[in-house]
Amino acid sequence: MTSKTMEQLITTTPDDSSFHQAADFNAELHARPSIYFDGPAIVEHIAFMPSDGVVKDFHDSVRVDGNISVRLEHHTEFVTVTRVRKLADQTLTWPESDLAEADFATLAGLASPRLVCHVSILVLGEAPTDLSPVLKTFDFGDTAASTIGGGSAQVCSDFRVREDHSSRILLFNKDLNAHRLGRMVRRIFEIETYRAMALLGLPEARRLAPLLGGYDKKLVELTNRNLITPAKDHKQLLEEITILSSHIISATAETRNRFGATGAYAKIVEERIAMLRETHAPGFQRFGTFVERRFKPAVRTCEATAIRLGQLSQATMHLLDLLQTRIQVEIEFQNATQIQAMADRAATQVKIQRAVEGFSIIAISYYLLSLMKFVFETADHTGYHFTPVIMLVSIPIVVAAVLVTVLRVKHALKAEP
Repeated sequence: MTSKTMEQLITTTPDDSSFHQAADFNAELHARPSIYFDGPAIVEHIAFMPSDGVVKDFHDSVRVDGNISVRLEHHTEFVTVTRVRKLADQTLTWPESDLAEADFATLAGLASPRLVCHVSILVLGEAPTDLSPVLKTFDFGDTAASTIGGGSAQVCSDFRVREDHSSRILLFNKDLNAHRLGRMVRRIFEIETYRAMALLGLPEARRLAPLLGGYDKKLVELTNRNLITPAKDHKQLLEEITILSSHIISATAETRNRFGATGAYAKIVEERIAMLRETHAPGFQRFGTFVERRFKPAVRTCEATAIRLGQLSQATMHLLDLLQTRIQVEIEFQNATQIQAMADRAATQVKIQRAVEGFSIIAISYYLLSLMKFVFETADHTGYHFTPVIMLVSIPIVVAAVLVTVLRVKHALKAEP
């Protein structure tokens, strides 16, 4: 390699925009930083939606201050704050939070946000053989519990929302190190957060349920009327179908993004539950099974509503196409009738023209003969006498000449392109 080539390699730099874009893509691989910790701790996780529904900043961060660590994450629709507070030793009472929801909103940099979910996880040591007394101590009701991480921990929750708007989860750590524990806690929080975000589509599905029932009835009515309404009376029917189609399209546009997000979040919940690697805890329903049994029906309701909206839209457009086809056929029939009437009128005009041509030959011949008569009479007064036989012979000659001339003119006109 020559020195010139080496100089070119050293001085050549990549395009700045491409370099920064590649850096952004690579940074995405390292986004969503976890908080790694061990020992007893209370971990609070709150998800907020901005009041205007727009997340403007996507910079995530982790801050550590002694025994307290705070992780801030910006997602597409929401912002989460996760706060880990280490405990000195095991506790038999649920630790009270030292921050209110407004304080968490301040940490998130949001003013008057909408609360999505508030989950607290109490991380303790190895689970006791009998969970019932511990669960009773922490005021847990009908509890779901699973052994997770291949037997490395146990998770318990009754999924009840307390007066402070939070739900509580117990995590008994058997042999998870700080990194695995942080990731496990993160997965549990993601299950709860994405479950709450997915369920935002359920109120929309419930709101649309009676409307879709009315749309169905209206569509059936319009379809039946389309069968009996004459095409000439289509205007009112077309207007009503158009209004119905507009309502359906509007409802679809309003909920398309929400239902699409519900489907996406539901898949994330399923993936995170699978990542827990659950096994059965004797005497308890599994944590993931409890979530799925009560979560999937709501997701399927949203999916069914979205499908129903799509089917209604297609059916309405199909009915509109059928009516427009009938109208088009009627218009084409009317056009054909008008064309036939024009053809009939044209044929009549041709007949009249032919009759007029016959009269015109007679009229022109009569005019020419009158001129000849005038010439003969004038010549007779001046002393030139013509016999009447000449006038008689002139009549057929003039008529024949006029006829030939008219025929030649018609032939010339037809020959023109």
